[in-house]
Amino acid sequence: MKRNFNPVVLLVIACLSIACLTVVASVVTLTPAPTATRLSILPSQPGVVVPSPTSIIVPSPTLVQIAPLCTVDPLAGACPTPTVRTQSKFCVKKLPYTLLEIPPGATFESMDTGMTCKDEGLHGGVHQVSCTGQQLYSFELKVCDTACSAAQLKTGTGQCPDGYGYSAGAGCCWPTSALEAGCVIYKVDIGACQ
Repeated sequence: MKRNFNPVVLLVIACLSIACLTVVASVVTLTPAPTATRLSILPSQPGVVVPSPTSIIVPSPTLVQIAPLCTVDPLAGACPTPTVRTQSKFCVKKLPYTLLEIPPGATFESMDTGMTCKDEGLHGGVHQVSCTGQQLYSFELKVCDTACSAAQLKTGTGQCPDGYGYSAGAGCCWPTSALEAGCVIYKVDIGACQ
């Protein structure tokens, strides 16, 4: 008895056989991992170092370790915020002024264009600043201690998530602030003149 095979069945069997052989062949022919670079000095050129022709140069990967989040402020106490105090409110030629006391050596900057401030110097060991602006209005004044030497948080190191900086001293990440260490924003209330 003669058997007749359907050509479609033969084609399917042939394709499956080829696929199995290809998988087996690819599993068997694994390539070896690259080895470290071996250096040799050519005798014809003393002092010249070249890679060995049988070696492959593989750069070592640079890993950035993610730092943990700080549980306490790593800058606390390292750079105290300056103390600002209102000394008095008065009028000069119907313009309202507020006289402030800031630490000696501190710097100041008006955060609002509607308020101008002037350094009045040291009086009795107190650094005085006078500010004027629209009557019965509050403005912001940034006061910074120039003697501040706190370690700053480093950003962009890849060790902390966005919005955090790395404290090398504490070895952890802490939220960054728009206000630098050693500075404070003080609300200056301008009085009224009659």
